[in-house]
Amino acid sequence: MNTSHESNTGYPPPPQVGAPFAKTAIPYSILFVVGTLGNTAVLSYVFFITRSLKSSVTALGNTFIYIVALCAVDLLVTISIPFSLSNTILNNWVFGELGCKVHWALELSNKMCSTFILTALAFDRYMAICHPENKRVHEMRHTLCITTILAGLSFCLISPVVFSAKVKTLPYGGVYIKNNQTHHIVRYMCNDGMSREWKLLVSAFLILLAFLVPCSLLTYFYAKIVLRLRKQRRSMLQSRIPLRRVTIYTMAATFFYLVCQVPFWVPQIYSVFCIMFSFRPNSMLLTFTYYSHLLPFMSAAFNWIFYARLNSQFKKGLVLVTERMIRKRTRSLYQKEGFSEGNGIELTTSKLEEMGLVCPKCDAQLTVRSNSIIKKS
Repeated sequence: MNTSHESNTGYPPPPQVGAPFAKTAIPYSILFVVGTLGNTAVLSYVFFITRSLKSSVTALGNTFIYIVALCAVDLLVTISIPFSLSNTILNNWVFGELGCKVHWALELSNKMCSTFILTALAFDRYMAICHPENKRVHEMRHTLCITTILAGLSFCLISPVVFSAKVKTLPYGGVYIKNNQTHHIVRYMCNDGMSREWKLLVSAFLILLAFLVPCSLLTYFYAKIVLRLRKQRRSMLQSRIPLRRVTIYTMAATFFYLVCQVPFWVPQIYSVFCIMFSFRPNSMLLTFTYYSHLLPFMSAAFNWIFYARLNSQFKKGLVLVTERMIRKRTRSLYQKEGFSEGNGIELTTSKLEEMGLVCPKCDAQLTVRSNSIIKKS
């Protein structure tokens, strides 16, 4: 007769394999690669522009600051994807309590700081189009101040969750039998660690300040922008402002935000009501919540396309860097041939302007400035 002895050693639960593993690993991995490479590329490009232009970087406008901050936050969020991926695949938290706190901080930064920056960017464009007489809002000094305040506000809102987060040990409901010994399956879970009342209060604040208020402001700002542009359609026919492109761009940005955020926050609102009125969560809603958790990561992975690649400030930076590189190369070439800076540069720039060179990315006309002509004897 076979007998088994109970062991005090806890074993982790079995990981996902086969189709469940593929359904989890593939989408998370794609978002991690796209988000990391995309946001890193944008930040590297920013570093290249700032080093090339130096003092001229202020010519790129305050939108440049918002995009840099947004990409930096989104990069941190995409870095947290492996935490969520391994936790889901292994059915177990393996990064310890410090890793649990870091995970909460990185993930919540998408819901808070990234959302605040998008709202501030929408407000900046609303003021530029609907109230162009107020130019102080667009100063670089004010933009840096706004982003700093938003970062501080985000930290204050997520700090209760981060500081209270801890790893809990939960029974998995099964056993392993090895060498006539029974080993209980123990699961480690990264939990927010808050009491029922405290969790209800923090969740309500997060839903209000990270979803309802920003979502309402975004919808209002972009709706006013579109209405203002359509109202001034006739007066803008001779303007260089691409009405159709701006309208589609703003609507697409708002729609993408809503698609990624609404399915995530609706179950959170439902969970608050379940806590308040002691409802039992619906099993289908729990499944929906599981898959909707992927959408904020999607927002962090693809925001850089909407707010960097399609933004005119980055294209303007490309033109400025191109002009400066051509000036440097032309100056060094004609200095070697015995001309001063002015003579060679003016001859070359006149030829460049006759050719009508334009930026291949944004169709901006290339202009090169030069000094007076003095030929060496």
